[in-house]
Amino acid sequence: MTLPPNPKVVHGDDLLYRFLLDLFADDDAAYGHVPQLMLVSMGVWLPLDAYAQFPVLLPWVVRDPTCRAGAGRPDQWGAPNPQGYFRDDNSLVKALPRSLAIRASRQPHLNGRRMATEFVAAHVWRTCTDAGALASRRPLLNSFVPNLVWLPGQVAKLTDREGGLVQRTLQSVSWQVYRSAPVNPDLEPIVEAAWALLPEPASLPMPVDTELLNWFVTSERFFATRRSRLATVRRALDDISAGRPLDAKVVSRRYTEGLPSVTNEARDSLAQQLDRFTSNRCESPEPRS
Repeated sequence: MTLPPNPKVVHGDDLLYRFLLDLFADDDAAYGHVPQLMLVSMGVWLPLDAYAQFPVLLPWVVRDPTCRAGAGRPDQWGAPNPQGYFRDDNSLVKALPRSLAIRASRQPHLNGRRMATEFVAAHVWRTCTDAGALASRRPLLNSFVPNLVWLPGQVAKLTDREGGLVQRTLQSVSWQVYRSAPVNPDLEPIVEAAWALLPEPASLPMPVDTELLNWFVTSERFFATRRSRLATVRRALDDISAGRPLDAKVVSRRYTEGLPSVTNEARDSLAQQLDRFTSNRCESPEPRS
């Protein structure tokens, strides 16, 4: 065999991805338990108390891959889109549980640890029932707790194959875990609207023992940060509508500078959407600096 004079490099992570991709390529039922075992062993989920209190963790954020610099585009991460939502490339979502410990009853090498940078926040569903925008491009679903799981990068890539065995298995696990779990009654309409957009998956090869799953362990600080960020964005919308200057940073410099340029109609609509998440709940705004 004649080798090329300047062979390209190959990455070890790519070999792992290719191996797993080939393993599941035939979609053979005999392998049905393998992705389930892999996802149960490697995935880390947000617990049911997070789902109950904050089913949508960042309702003011939308995923927008074009926000990062490239192909002649300047970096616009954190700038508002025309509807006033914070443009993110998944960085904010990925980092959400970084400070949280992991409870893994059957995984001693995970139990009590925190995740490092190799984990990716994978979206469980890609498409929606209405054939409209992708799930991650919708603020309602981008940070919807049942639509998120943290996985090693090469495993997460397998979940992007639409209709593939790994993706279908992941959806089935999420459906079993969260679909009937209780939420704050004030948030039930939001949750039902989100679920209505997500196609119901096929049955699992076998039911999952949720005690085998790996969970982030939430804290009051985690919830306080969610309340604070939401209240800060909501207060900024009020300040702009009232003609008051934004005298403190609203999440990021670009968001602070760009939010006043969003149309009044778009800001009002965003404020109404965020009010759905704050009704009858105690909010703790970040202090003004």
